[in-house]
Amino acid sequence: MNRALPVCLSLVLAACSGDPGGRPEEPPAPRAGSAEDNVIGAPLQQSLDKAESVEDLSGQRKGGLDEAIDEAN
Repeated sequence: MNRALPVCLSLVLAACSGDPGGRPEEPPAPRAGSAEDNVIGAPLQQSLDKAESVEDLSGQRKGGLDEAIDEAN
């Protein structure tokens, strides 16, 4: 009786564990153009757009400052 319980328990666990040699299910491939498809590119493009906007704004401010300096001289 003492050995029957561990043997039965191990058989139940082995039966419930599934197929250990089977391949796990792979998630479906993301659709082209979806947010999941462009995980790195979309945030990178947003950052580049923001940097370009900041650069344009800085250039406009510098241009205005240069004009003010030229008028003052």
